[in-house]
Amino acid sequence: MIKFLIKSTNEVRVGTKEEADELHKQLEKEAQDNGYTLSAWSETHKEKKAQGEIIAEWMICKWTFVFNDPKEPVDAYDKIVYNFYQPEEKF
Repeated sequence: MIKFLIKSTNEVRVGTKEEADELHKQLEKEAQDNGYTLSAWSETHKEKKAQGEIIAEWMICKWTFVFNDPKEPVDAYDKIVYNFYQPEEKF
């Protein structure tokens, strides 16, 4: 049985608006280079407060890649690989 990946939605946390902008550029290039479409992008600023003061800030980035038209798929995708950054262990 052939399986056709239609779309994939991903959500990640990054530290700053600049990192979110850089990620957006990387994803646009990835989609263009690999023949699929970046069909949606959103970013949301989040913060953690304690006693009325901001003690932490970050961005949540969410995007969708479209790989195939569900009515007439072209490319079969049988393996998806995600590469994760592994931070150094804390001592």
